[in-house]
Amino acid sequence: MAEKEKTGRIMEDKEKLEELVWSSTVKYEKVPEKRLAYITFDRPESLNAMTMGDEVTLREKVIEAENDEDVKVIIFRGAGRCFGSGLHVAALGPHMEFGKSGDERRPSQRSRLLFDKHYAWGRDGAYQTVLRCAKPTIAQVHGYCYGSHFHVLLASDIAIVADNALFTHPGFRYIGPLYTQALCIAIMGVRKTKEMMLTGRRLSAQEALECGLVNKVVPLDKLEEEVLSMAELINLMPMDALVMGKAFFDVAFDILGIGPGLAAGSVLHALQTNVRLEPDEFNLFKARKDKGISGALHEKEEYYRKSPISVRLEEKEEK
Repeated sequence: MAEKEKTGRIMEDKEKLEELVWSSTVKYEKVPEKRLAYITFDRPESLNAMTMGDEVTLREKVIEAENDEDVKVIIFRGAGRCFGSGLHVAALGPHMEFGKSGDERRPSQRSRLLFDKHYAWGRDGAYQTVLRCAKPTIAQVHGYCYGSHFHVLLASDIAIVADNALFTHPGFRYIGPLYTQALCIAIMGVRKTKEMMLTGRRLSAQEALECGLVNKVVPLDKLEEEVLSMAELINLMPMDALVMGKAFFDVAFDILGIGPGLAAGSVLHALQTNVRLEPDEFNLFKARKDKGISGALHEKEEYYRKSPISVRLEEKEEK
């Protein structure tokens, strides 16, 4: 009887997880009189944590705006306290780890690779769709800009951010440098890219400005105004000129090796999700299984507080 109850709970957990993984709260809004489209990450109760369903919607809505004659500029923004905290931790497991019962087989390399191809940085994934969008894109960022949302920022043409913005990818501290080395090097340079990816530490808005990751830093209460001003300036340009210019950027990315770099990154990520973690190293999936999502994230923060640099940076940000 106990075994049946356990099996029932596992099945129920799987169904709930599947529902979460494919749910989407990304919102699309057109403002025809301003020739704008807003794509809003709208899961504020979990800091806009992104799901695979959100990535699907993101891709679909970028393509919709790209083909809409009433839209000249696409603006990405986040509801609530931040732009977004990255991929939902609860949604990480299905293509990366064993299930809760412990007797499932590890997901295959092909499932990991196809996930990246179709949903992440593969040629037909969400983020290359943003990067190669034929219409100008602006990232309107406040608060956390982590993980998947950091990818949206990287892929956007222009980034205008509030002075409280913070940037990183949590995955750097789970499995190492990810996907976007070529793109990050082109934007930030080799040194800053390596510092960010090899330590996993977050960058402040001012640091992001200094290394070229963002275009402008403004007070939070001026953020929307600055973004609209930039959009209005872009809107004065001829539509054909914008679209053809974006097409030339697309070609330039491939000439510079950014396109092949992202393709290679998708293969690398499939391998990275199979890394072996030593007993004294932080293991997200083990911590999540033992302590739940909140407990796992707390354990991660405590683990990295062993570094005096981490403590000093946290104290500086609090001031």
